[in-house]
Amino acid sequence: MQNLETEQVNGPYGAYCETTRRIVIISPFPGRLQGLVSELTEKCYDVLVFHHEREPLLASLHPDLMIVDRTVAPLETDGNEAPPAGSVLYLVGDRSEAPPNAAYVHPWPGPLETAVERIQILVESREPVSSTELADMLAFRDIRMDLKKMTVHKGSQKIELTRMEYDLLKALLSADGVMSRQELMESIWGETYFGGSNSIDVHIKSLRKKLGDDPRNPGYILTVRGIGYRIAD
Repeated sequence: MQNLETEQVNGPYGAYCETTRRIVIISPFPGRLQGLVSELTEKCYDVLVFHHEREPLLASLHPDLMIVDRTVAPLETDGNEAPPAGSVLYLVGDRSEAPPNAAYVHPWPGPLETAVERIQILVESREPVSSTELADMLAFRDIRMDLKKMTVHKGSQKIELTRMEYDLLKALLSADGVMSRQELMESIWGETYFGGSNSIDVHIKSLRKKLGDDPRNPGYILTVRGIGYRIAD
C-alpha cells in the first residue's frame, strides 16, 4: 500500500509534503496534545484542531481520521458521539473511557511514537473519499445520508427510516434555511398534492424520535413557529 501521508521531498528548508491526508483533532485542552499535533504535521498530515464536537464546520470536512480527546472528561455532545463520516480514534486516560460503540481506542498520555504509528495504520486503512462519493452524501453533525445507497447513519448506527422520513430529512439537509410545510409537501409529493400540512408534522415527529432528537432542545430539526422547519444551528 502506498504510504500517502509520509510522501516527502527533502529540500533546503526541510521536508516538503507532496501528498497529505487530513486529520481532525477535538480536544477541550488542545495544548495537552501539542506534541502529537507537531509530530503529525511533520509527517505530512493536515491537522485541524477544534475544541468541541458541536462545531458546525465538522460536517463539511470529511477527514481521513478524527481524534477525540476523552482523557479528562467526556466532551459536551448532546448525544452526538461521532462525526458525519470517517474513522474515529478516542484518546482515553486512566479515569475516562470512550463511548460504548467506539471502534478505535488508544491510551493517552503515552509514547508518542506508538500513538503516531497507530494513527498511520488507521489512516492508511481508509480509502480516500472521492469527489463523486461526496456528491452522493449529505451530512450534519453525526448524521450521514448516502443518497446513492439511500441509507442513513447516526454515528456508526444505521437508522431505519420510512421513505417519507428519508425524503423529509433529505429535503431539510439540502435546504438553505427554513422550509415551510407547503414547500416540504411539494418537494415530496409535488405541486398537485392537496393534503393537509399536519401530515408533515406527524412524519417530522416520527423522524425526530428515530434520530433521538428532543423537540424542546433540538440538535437536528428545529421548528420555526407558524412557518415550518429547518436544520438546527
